[in-house]
Amino acid sequence: MAAQRQAGFTLIELVIVIVISGALSIVVMQFITAPIDVYVDQSRRARLVESAQSVMQRLAYDVRMAVPNSIRVGCGGGCIEMMRAVTGGRYRQSPPGDVLSFVPADMDTRFEVLGNLNHTGDIVTSADPDACADGTASCLVVYNTGFSGTDLWNGDNAATVTSVNPGIPLTLDFDNSRFASGQTAFPAQSPGQRFFVTDSALSFLCDMGQGTVRRYWGYARRASHADVDSHAELIALGNPAEHALMASDVTACQFQYSPGTPTRNAVLSLRLSIAESGEAITLMEQVSVSNLP
Repeated sequence: MAAQRQAGFTLIELVIVIVISGALSIVVMQFITAPIDVYVDQSRRARLVESAQSVMQRLAYDVRMAVPNSIRVGCGGGCIEMMRAVTGGRYRQSPPGDVLSFVPADMDTRFEVLGNLNHTGDIVTSADPDACADGTASCLVVYNTGFSGTDLWNGDNAATVTSVNPGIPLTLDFDNSRFASGQTAFPAQSPGQRFFVTDSALSFLCDMGQGTVRRYWGYARRASHADVDSHAELIALGNPAEHALMASDVTACQFQYSPGTPTRNAVLSLRLSIAESGEAITLMEQVSVSNLP
């Protein structure tokens, strides 16, 4: 009886099948991984853009809430500082009513607010005349130009708010005995009868060594920006600055500030670059700043 021949694959046939299967797998993987890679790249790019935009949106909001003419850029364009305004309004300049006097001999410590005053609950008062400069109470500011004699950073026109007196009309009490000039009256009137109440200085700091942008707030002002233009200096203050990380993986960061004129607003620009895993984006934001004091 003849032996039956067993059916099966030869070694060569198996090798051919494996090779063909491997080639097909590579082709299929190309179709599968390409869309995934595109999705991952787009997601990373969107995350970087969102991170940069969050910094710019926060900066734009803070700039619009800052006391006019209080913005200053330092660190070779790597940091910016401003005085944050809690609220603001208009003071009474002419009778009847309690007017704000700009005559030192009047020793004025109270004035009537015209109309409403928002966010009065955020105003911190103190009987200590140094509380404004120390950052433990809100400061009343009138006609801040940023120039010598009417410079908030130098304490030329910042008085401690001692009391908020609700009612109709609402009045504010203040202590102006600590002006840098030694006078007991605000150095200049506002053409628009405007005043601002500020509670603290605020900064954005780009640290290229760490690749970060941080926001700092809640600390007392310093006449020199160089005294508070680093993380170490800001957290070492008597009332240490609070801070929050705004962006990481930062590769470039540049603030530019162009002061305005009586007929043209100032312009603040921020150019920010962020990179991650070979993906990089660069955004630029310009904020128009009204500096009418």
